[in-house]
Amino acid sequence: MILLVEDDDLSAKITTRILASNYIVHHVSNGQDALDFIARQTPDLLLLDVFMPGMSGYDVCRTLRKDTSANQFPIIFLSGMDSEEDHLAGYEAGGDDYLNKPVTPADLLQKIGMLLRHYTERSLLKQELDNIAATAKKAMLSVAEMGILFHFFQASFKCLDYDALCREVLKTIAHYGAEGSVQIRGRLGMASFGSKGPSSPLEESVLTNMAAISQRMSRYGSGSSSLLAYSYGHITIIVKNIDLCVSDQQGRLADNLALLTEGADIRIMALDDSAGLKDAHQQIGKLIAAAREVLTDIDKRHQQQRIECEQIFRNLQDAFKHSLLTVDIAVDQKEGLTALIQSASQRALALYDRGIQVGKHMTHIKEQLEEPASF
Repeated sequence: MILLVEDDDLSAKITTRILASNYIVHHVSNGQDALDFIARQTPDLLLLDVFMPGMSGYDVCRTLRKDTSANQFPIIFLSGMDSEEDHLAGYEAGGDDYLNKPVTPADLLQKIGMLLRHYTERSLLKQELDNIAATAKKAMLSVAEMGILFHFFQASFKCLDYDALCREVLKTIAHYGAEGSVQIRGRLGMASFGSKGPSSPLEESVLTNMAAISQRMSRYGSGSSSLLAYSYGHITIIVKNIDLCVSDQQGRLADNLALLTEGADIRIMALDDSAGLKDAHQQIGKLIAAAREVLTDIDKRHQQQRIECEQIFRNLQDAFKHSLLTVDIAVDQKEGLTALIQSASQRALALYDRGIQVGKHMTHIKEQLEEPASF
């Protein structure tokens, strides 16, 4: 639809006749009527006479161009003046073209067709750019939100107990512009926190009840009063004071909170595993201490046995010598007995030598156990 603003009725009829076969044409005779018409209905193109009573065509154009919504259609000036100053005035007012009266039908139709195509292409390009800008904005928001999660994962490695991890989870939820409550359950016990500190009895009971729900994610309420609840094996999170009316924001927030909960659950398992290893190390330490005591006792017994064994051999040798002096036996018998005692002594000493090697090995083990354990 073309809006023709012309105070000369004859010129308006001629122009309307030229355009009628291709376009719907509405005619008004002055600038104010043109502004009133455009306020009700936006034309595809405006043909604007320059010199009219009241507002000039330049004034009408300036008024329209101040309104950004009026920039979506082209404006062509129609004038009997053809000086360089007139063309410059039309350009400064915001017009798209300047035609001199009388205009030939071919020129008028050609100019109108060209500007309509130009504005259509510009509108499509603007729409495409707006879509690109919106996509870029979403991407930037997504990157920023993922940055919050990345910071949480880094900070979680510094959390050495449940209380510290609860506070880090709540801090991350606050970065998303929401409040929440969190409960952690594991080998180290249970910790429940809200945005203001340790949970109240009611808040803790709600978290405990949520933990019994089989669904990992649940939603309660609508709009700004919505609640999101996440419950994994060792952690339950309730997020409140959020508006989930916008589906795109809802999807991103829900996904990020799910990743947050899963990451916290993994960190809890790591803390529990660390506590289990610590208990195991303590048990091993106790076993090592007991082994040290046993080996020390064995070493003491071995030393005592060595002393006793030496004493037995000395006594045996003394008794044998005394017996040979008091017993009347043949020389060959004495030699036989002497050889028997010597053989027995050699076998006993050989056995004792093997015992010494075992003792040395036990002493080495004891020295190794006495070295500080490193876990």
